[in-house]
Amino acid sequence: MKIEKNDDYYIYYVVSKNIKYFRKNSKNAMTQQKLAELSGLSHSLIANIESEKVQQIFSIEALYRIAKTLEVDIKDLLIEHSEIDY
Repeated sequence: MKIEKNDDYYIYYVVSKNIKYFRKNSKNAMTQQKLAELSGLSHSLIANIESEKVQQIFSIEALYRIAKTLEVDIKDLLIEHSEIDY
């Protein structure tokens, strides 16, 4: 499901794509399950955040935990990156 930039949900869409990208392409690449375990979040939350079929809302705390676990700056989860297809 492609979300348009003027959609209220677009920031969640960008964060979703970024989490999936950094989880799979970081030096510590990991599964959704591993990210869930290390961040203290549920696997279903991680799966829903990354899913293009679900519009999952999440807290700043959850975003912080994910960023910390992926060893990326939280702001890198909030901005568009040229290497990621949005």
